[in-house]
Formats: sequence, C-alpha cells, structure tokens
Amino acid sequence: MYLSLNWLKDFVDIPKKITPEELGLKLTMHTVEIDSVQKQSDKYKNVIVGKILEVNKHPNADKLRLAKVDIKKEVLDIVCGAPNIEPGQLVPVALVGAILPNGLEIKEAEIRGQKSCGMLCAEDELGLGEDHAGILILNEKSKIGQSFAEYLKIEDVIFEVDNKSITNRPDLWSHYGMARDIATFLRTNTTKKFEQFSKPKIKVDAEKVKLEVTVEDFKLCPRYMGVVMEGIKIESSPKWLQDRLISVGVRPINNIVDATNYVMFELGQPLHAFDQSLVGKIIVRRAKEKEEIETLDGVKRQLDKNDLVIADSKKAIAIAGVMGGANSEINDNTTTIILESANFDFVSIRKTSQKLGLRSEASMRFEKSLDPNLCEIALSRAVNLIKEICPKSKLVSNVADEKNFNLNQGPIELDLSWLNNFIGDVIKKEEVIDILNRLGFSCEDKNEEIFVTVPTWRATKDISIREDLAEEVARIYGYDNLKLTMPQVAMSAPETIPEKELVDKIKNILSGGASLSEVYNYSFVGEELLRKLNIDFSKHIRLANPIAAQHTMLRQNLAPNLFLNIKTNQPRYDIVKIFEIGNVYLGMTGEIAKDGGGEEKLPYQEKRLGIVIAGGVKDNVFAKAKGVIEYLMANLDLNVEYNVAGSEVTPPWANKNKVAKIKIGQRVIGFASVIDKKVAGGLGIKKECAVVEVSLKELLETIKGRGDKRYKEFDKFPPVIRDLAFVVNEKVLYNDIKNEIINFHEYIKEVELFDVFQGGKVGEGNKNLAFHIIYQADRTMTAKEVDDLQQKLIKKMEEKFEAKVRDF
Repeated sequence: MYLSLNWLKDFVDIPKKITPEELGLKLTMHTVEIDSVQKQSDKYKNVIVGKILEVNKHPNADKLRLAKVDIKKEVLDIVCGAPNIEPGQLVPVALVGAILPNGLEIKEAEIRGQKSCGMLCAEDELGLGEDHAGILILNEKSKIGQSFAEYLKIEDVIFEVDNKSITNRPDLWSHYGMARDIATFLRTNTTKKFEQFSKPKIKVDAEKVKLEVTVEDFKLCPRYMGVVMEGIKIESSPKWLQDRLISVGVRPINNIVDATNYVMFELGQPLHAFDQSLVGKIIVRRAKEKEEIETLDGVKRQLDKNDLVIADSKKAIAIAGVMGGANSEINDNTTTIILESANFDFVSIRKTSQKLGLRSEASMRFEKSLDPNLCEIALSRAVNLIKEICPKSKLVSNVADEKNFNLNQGPIELDLSWLNNFIGDVIKKEEVIDILNRLGFSCEDKNEEIFVTVPTWRATKDISIREDLAEEVARIYGYDNLKLTMPQVAMSAPETIPEKELVDKIKNILSGGASLSEVYNYSFVGEELLRKLNIDFSKHIRLANPIAAQHTMLRQNLAPNLFLNIKTNQPRYDIVKIFEIGNVYLGMTGEIAKDGGGEEKLPYQEKRLGIVIAGGVKDNVFAKAKGVIEYLMANLDLNVEYNVAGSEVTPPWANKNKVAKIKIGQRVIGFASVIDKKVAGGLGIKKECAVVEVSLKELLETIKGRGDKRYKEFDKFPPVIRDLAFVVNEKVLYNDIKNEIINFHEYIKEVELFDVFQGGKVGEGNKNLAFHIIYQADRTMTAKEVDDLQQKLIKKMEEKFEAKVRDF
C-alpha cells in the first residue's frame, strides 16, 4: 500500500523539522514496516522541458522524423515517430540516463542511421494517463530547461507500506487511520478535517426516490447503506483528485469512480456506484448455485451458494466486496447513481476472492474485518465529495441503512503490575492511560487496574485481550526505550515428531549413499497427463480455482509428476535418479477438520516416498531401483522382500511383467515397477523408467511395531553353512522357494540367495537358484545331522517344486 505525505497532512500536523525519512523510520518502529520513502519528483529525474526548433523528414524512414530540441544548455537531435510534433512546441524530453515511470531506460541510439540523443515523451510513458497517440504538448507557461517535476508542481513524498505488517490492523488501510497513529507517537494534533469525519452528516436535498434495501443474511452483511444521487454528469475528475490517486498507484477513470476510490484510500471503506436506471430494489443475498455474472473486468464468473452478491429482483449486479457487475456499471450516459457503502463478513469475502482468483483493493480491505461504523463516515464523505466535483448533483432518496451487528468493546481489565512485568519495564500509570486515550481507547482508573473500552475501529478481531493492550502501550512508548534484560527461559528438549524424523533420515540416506537427487513438484495434476497414463481420474479431487490448465486436480500418487521430471531431464543425463517425498490426496474422508473445527473433514491425505530411475536397457534400472530400496531399508534396520503384485497393486501405466509388492514382514508398504514402453512413448520418455512408491505411514507403523533395538548375545554354538543349488522351472518364484526352506525346520536360521543363472546346461525354460543355508541349534551339530536334514530338504523341494540339485 502507498501513503501520500500530503494526504496524511490533511489529517495530522506533522512538524516541519521531521524529514520524510525520519517519519518513515518512526512509522516502522511504532506502527508499520515502511519498505521505501520516495519523492515523487524522483520519478522524473532527467526529464526536462524542451522546445522543438525544427522538424525534418527522416531520410531512411517514412514514419519517423528528425527533431532539433532546445533544452537550454544545448540543442539535441532526437528521432521521433509521433505525428503531432511541430516547431515551437514545448514538450517533455527524457535525457539519456532517464528511467521513465513505465521502466523504460533512455539510451543514446542510432535509429535507421540517424543519431538520437533522448526521447520526446507521450502521456502514458510518463505515467500520467493512457494516451499514446502523440507527444504530450505542454502549456506556454513552462520554461525551457525546467525540470518536468517542477512543471507538474510535484512536491509529494510516497511511503511504501509492507502489507504483511498491517494484516491485523483494518484501521490502517487508509490515510485517515494511519494519521491517528502518527498523531499518537509524534504527540501532535489531528486536524479539523480529521475531527469532522468522526461526526458524519448526510444531508438529503429532496426525497424524490424511495431506496429499498433487503439484507437476507446479516452474518454475511452486518450493515448495508445506500443513497440515490441525481444530476450526475460523467466526466474527468479535477486534476487535484487525479493527482492524489496517481500518487498512490491508482489510475483515474471518471469523476464518480474516482470519488469512490478516493474515499477508499482516504478512509479505508470500499464503496461502489451503480447506474440507478439499470437497477431495481437492492437485495443482499447468497448467490444461486451456478449463477453467472460478468464483472467489470469483462470476465464471466460462475458462483455458488457460498458467495454473497448484491442483486435486484431479477439478477446479481455485483459480487459483494469483490467487484461490481458489468450489467449495472455507470457509463457516459449515467445521470443517476446508487451509492453503496456496506460491511461484509471477512471470511466470506476471502473465500470468494480466492476461489475466483479475483483480488481487488476492496476485497483486500474487507478481508481484514472492517468496522461497520465506518460505512456511515465513508458514505457521508463520498456524498459531499461528489457534490463538490459534480456541482449539480443532489441526494434525492432516503438514507437506506440496514444493520445488525454487535462489537465486543470490552471493557478489558488491565492490571498495571502485570503490564510492567509483561513488558519488562516500569511505565507509569499516567503514561499508560495517556497512550491508550490518544489511540482512541477509553480508560477507567480503578487503583492498580485500568478498565479499557476498545474503540469500534479496533474491536473487529483486533483488540480483545490484555496482551493486545500491552502491545499497544509498548509500541507507542517505544521499543528502543525499554530496558534491555536477558529473559530467563526454561530449557527443555524439543518435542519429537516421528514422521518428520523418518523423512529427514530417508532424505539423508537417499541423497547420500544412494546418490539420488531430491525433487519438489506441485501437488496438482491434469487430465491430459492422467489420460496418457491410463489413470481413471473420475475420483480425483478437482480444484475450485486451479493455477493452470495442467494443474486442475490433486494428485493421488507421486509417479505422474516424476515422469515429467524424467522427460525434462533425459536429454542432459545418461541415467537419471530422483526421489520425492510429498502428500497425496485420496477421494475419501480424512481425519483433519475443515476450517480448523466442526464435523466436516478434509479429504484423506498421506505422505509417500516416490523414486524413479531412468536409463538405457543395459542399465537394468528395475534392479537398480530394487537395490535402492534394499539399501534404504538396510539403513533403517529393516528386512525387505518382494512379492508378485496382483491387479490391486499394479498401476495402469506399468509393464505387467515387472511389478512387485514391497513387503516388510507381513506388511505391504508399496510397489516397484517399470513403466510400459508404449505409455512412456506417449509421454515423450525415451528411457526405461523404474518406479518405486512407498507409503510412509505404513513404513512408520512398521518401524514402531519393530520396537527398540536391544543387545543380543552371540550364539554359544557355531553355525553350519551349506550351499545348495536348485534347478527349477523359470516360473517358480524365488520367494516361494526361500519361504519353503526357511520354514522347513527350526534349525534352519537363515537363507541367502547368492546366484541366479539361466541358459547353458540348465536347459530352456529353467533357472538355477543357489542358496547359502545356515543351520544352528542350541548345541554343536554333527555333520551327519546336517546331512540328514539337507537330504530331507532336497526331497521336499523335489516334491513341491520338481526341483533338482544342480550337480554340474
């Protein structure tokens, strides 16, 4: 937000000895953060008044002309394409080195073979309007060589306020509110104009029209005021009003729109003007489901029952608190207007604005929860301002005022000893009361306690507890004036969050020893991508206001966006190894309450780990991906297994012959797969991609169920290790054989696969699986015992799998 120093001076006496820079610093230390202090004249540095001496044709361009311009110190040659320049004219000249308000930097240039030392400026290039038809011609009173800022009589200073620092202060979104704080910390007086606004008067000239207003939901609209004014003539605003608006970054439009904008920046209350001939009775209601309205920016917008609209008996004419409708917009033929000054529920306005992607100066203020009493002050000011700039206008209706609100003004009990202990310094009671009184609070002194009544402009979810009052006292007293003492803080270990600890550990393992790169993607996907992956998106959660066409739904797994990462990076690397940890959102009810409370819940969401490794066929990326998981689980002290995945686990984009369930014990925690070549081709992926997706919720539950690691004594008796190699049909699964061996006898403690071989003497359609088998008992086993057990095991394997011991 921008503040004009001249505008502030309308409401507060600022001592001349205080420079703008000093005032900016004081504002930062007491009230709001000031990002910059800029003299308006700086906008036109190196822009001066020049006189055109000659205008000649450009020898190499029909539409360009050569002008000789006197700037007092010298005569410049300037190439210009404007059709309206003539000798004798006084014009604004941007010298080499000037940076215009539109950001254009002027440099010496050669244009079609002719040297140009500067630029003659149009109105829009100087930020003074939108006209670009020709060069701005100045009046005869201007002087050659005079600075353009001096010609415009610009003497204002603009303060740029960091909006984040006033999100909790609805009263500071105006010059009027800011002046109140300045008067307090400077210990100076407010002006008569400031005091006049505290006693609004709306004079009806002749009640010719009955303005009817109905508010259907006072929770969403606590107050709605309106009047009808006739004798309106739509034209440009006076220069002083235009200059004020331009100084705070607002483009002048016409006298009525400018008047409503002026009052908004002056008092902080948004207003709106309707063409009365296009509107019937005013009704403030919820929008109908799928109701449409074309807003002033020319966009048709679809609403729902959660949005609030201003309507007449036939149609919606404005989105309440956000933007007016094109069907009731004032135009050049408007002679009678309805002037609206209303107060709306801040939550409703915020939701509608966010959903529609439509943030206006009005909605930003309503979102902060404005004082309903401000409606009357602003309406009174707007009526008087319109009468001033449009002398024939008259107020010809009743003052419609529908209201139902109640502000919590306290009183708040403020204990002086608590206050001083809280602040950490002793501030006298008299000074505390003086500070609060100057801020507009009412104080009742009762011994060591002060009962404080909150002013209406601070009673809208701003000041409600004694800590709020302590902040007010401390900031006006001055933080620099408080004694510096080290606080005594009890030290305690921070609370641990198991999921976060697991995430951090996984990131360190994968980015370290596993040499994977971490990526961050949006939590959104689009129909086109899911369609290419054969994913049914009918149950995906759609966004009400997507940020882009390819981000219309919440993702249900991590793989789609990881595939796009591969597509982007495949030209740069032979092998790509990436991982992501992020949330997925499923179309079922979750555990988190919507809006922080109530029975309605947000959709179910959980955190997952996604890994993609992409490379050539010879890179064997599927084995590499499984190896990464084994490495990760080993570092987490977990034993991982792979089982054949059924249709319930197999993704629709996967190669059905290369899909495995990832298991730890009896718990399935995810899957590993390879993308089908045809699907990959449709995405533009030229590499083979192996994908792993793991549920961190399931992984965390597995780790919790494992219990703490404890010391285990070494076995007293030595193990016996034997190797066995079986030749089996290639369709027999490794896990089935392993499980059969490990469960065959209690003395078999471990089974480890150390070799897989196909081809040669093994025979077509067969494979060789070689195992280390560890036998161990609670005594020393004899060779005969082990031999007998092994023979029985071989017989069992022959019976169940038709396995043969490899003897070649």
